Amino acid sequence: MEEKKHNKALFTKMLVLYLVLVVLAGGGMLMCAINTQVVNGDMWREKARAREEIFRTEEARRGTIFSSDGKVLATTVPVCDLCLDLGRWPKRDSRGEEVKDKAGNVVMESCIADEKMWREGVGKVCRILHEQFPAKSYEYYYNRIMREYNKNRPSRCLYVERRVPYSKWMAIRQLPGWNRCVVEKTADGDVKSFVRAHIYGNMGENVIGLHYKTVQKEGYTGLEGYYDSVLRGQDGQYICRRLTRGTWIPVEDGSVPDEDSTLVRHRVDGKSIVATIDTRYQDIAESALRSSMKEHGGQSGCAILMEVKTGYVLACSSLTRDTSGRLSENLWSNVACSDSYEPGSTFKTVALVSMFNDEKVAIDTSKRVQCGGKKRYSATSGEINAGHGYTTDTANLAGVLALSSNVGMCELAWEYYRNRREDMKKGIEAIFPFGKMHPDLDVIEPNTRVVPLNSDRDFLNLSYGYSATATPLQVVTFYNAIANNGKMVKPLFCREIIEGGRPRPTKPVVLKEHICSEEVAKQMRELLVGVVEHGTGDNVYNTVYGIGGKTGTTQGISDKSIKNSSFVGFFPADNPRYTCLVLVERTSIAGRHAAAPVFKKIADCVVAFDEELGSIDLQDSGRVMRPVLAKGKRKQLENAHKLLGLPFTQADSSRFTSWTVYDDARGVYDDYDVPQGVVPDCKGMTVRDAMALLRAAGLKVRFAGQGKVVSQSPKARTAVGKGATVTLELKP
Repeated sequence: MEEKKHNKALFTKMLVLYLVLVVLAGGGMLMCAINTQVVNGDMWREKARAREEIFRTEEARRGTIFSSDGKVLATTVPVCDLCLDLGRWPKRDSRGEEVKDKAGNVVMESCIADEKMWREGVGKVCRILHEQFPAKSYEYYYNRIMREYNKNRPSRCLYVERRVPYSKWMAIRQLPGWNRCVVEKTADGDVKSFVRAHIYGNMGENVIGLHYKTVQKEGYTGLEGYYDSVLRGQDGQYICRRLTRGTWIPVEDGSVPDEDSTLVRHRVDGKSIVATIDTRYQDIAESALRSSMKEHGGQSGCAILMEVKTGYVLACSSLTRDTSGRLSENLWSNVACSDSYEPGSTFKTVALVSMFNDEKVAIDTSKRVQCGGKKRYSATSGEINAGHGYTTDTANLAGVLALSSNVGMCELAWEYYRNRREDMKKGIEAIFPFGKMHPDLDVIEPNTRVVPLNSDRDFLNLSYGYSATATPLQVVTFYNAIANNGKMVKPLFCREIIEGGRPRPTKPVVLKEHICSEEVAKQMRELLVGVVEHGTGDNVYNTVYGIGGKTGTTQGISDKSIKNSSFVGFFPADNPRYTCLVLVERTSIAGRHAAAPVFKKIADCVVAFDEELGSIDLQDSGRVMRPVLAKGKRKQLENAHKLLGLPFTQADSSRFTSWTVYDDARGVYDDYDVPQGVVPDCKGMTVRDAMALLRAAGLKVRFAGQGKVVSQSPKARTAVGKGATVTLELKP
């Protein structure tokens, strides 16, 4: 009995103890729950959300840069890293055991479904990659792929090439047997990404701009850099929720954990802009400048074409010669905006305008010029004396500028300013755009100025452009003001910003309303036309639309054989619409020969394409000013002349035609029959027309180079049999 009581008492104690423990444990758990849910609830909820929800960024598509003639200059395009899964692994059954063949060998699986078809496609893949990346050979890609494929344990993710254009990547992926082995996702994510592409290669790269990344800074140059805030748009952000391990899906309702959060936003693609660059003029400017620098040398150079009224820069080519001698665009420096140089004789116009403003000189003022070398130019001694009032050693202002006489400019400066040199300096600084111009490009601009006139040499040098530094953009801006009746406008590289599908034009910016009176500007234009008609610029003279301009040549201090050669001017002469500057730095040739012909090629191209100038009569003075091919298909030449609004007459209607110049200096297109039994003369023809002509004669064709035919083998009129091969050499 006693024992029962004892057991009962023990049981009661154990029950109470158990209840106490349960209460304590429950209380502890309750306290932990309260602490977790209430006290530290926000912290734990945030941690849980961080594990189950993440913010992902959706990159905005960068805006497109168009040319003023409607071409795409820069846009965002998809690219893919080409990765191959060449791995092999044992085949397993439903129980996870390795499958063996009858011989007891383990059956291997691979992403390559058909090995024969895959091997046949390797050559095609290597050719596609080599064509896209010429720096790497066909053999490089073939050896890289096959070396990995022949290993015992090939890579499951072999990086063959990065940033392959999406179209090329898809072409490889669609080859028979290659579908599964081309990797779509790697450990780093999707192989697809987006890059900035220049549709016309390196044409105008300095103006368009490129992406750069250094230790200190990352950004863009050129238009890309200046209009970065417009082009880049706004990246979108959205919440993704974990579906399974490694798999995330967007939250469809777009809800955010915090109503005040500003992290979640819609993607806004960048706006597009229309550059002032015209691809037709940019192409001719680059090719003409490159051709001149190849012929005459030069370390760097630029060609700028500017619209007189608006300041829109229609072409801006900057070339630099690298250590290997190759000419290319310097991606970090724009010669037109970033190179300062002594402008030389092109600065004489600035000094004369300053003197006209000061009312110190008149158009008929005569000065000693020492013009013994004047017979180099088009005017004879008799024409000079009769037309411009020169004596043997003196000339009026027209002669001083036409002959580019340093002596004449020094005489003017010494007579009127030797006792008030600061007045001359201030007068020049008031009309010339020294200082930084801040163009709408991300470029580095140098400091330009007139040096202190502490000596007679510095003072006299200033009168003909040696005691001042300027950039090509500053010089062309000044001459543009002369062409614009004295109004100086800022050079602009962006014509429109496209917002919501509607263009918002960039308005011209006036830097100075008047650098001189309209009368002075008109006088200066007449003087500059005289430079081309009778002076140092007569090698670009034409009687069709007229050019006014000035040559410039400055010598190096230590090595006088090194020159900076330039030509700057405007056209048409009577009613200027365009201003152009050409500069070739560190060459051995004067501006008359190195720069002026480039100006003429650009001007001819602009006049040919400008519809408003199409009414100009291109035939006068016994000289035909028209685009001419020596030989070609009659129908194509007839269509080209019709497109340009030019007359085209030919007595016959044969398939081919040839340009012939007769004794009266006029040229016409004559019938050209395909010769039989001899090699036709293909010189001057395009390669397409030459091939058509040779094939019509029953001959085979091989050619090398690009451009027009400059030589052929066998030579023209050589007797050959049908089926013989003719080799053509082409040059621009």
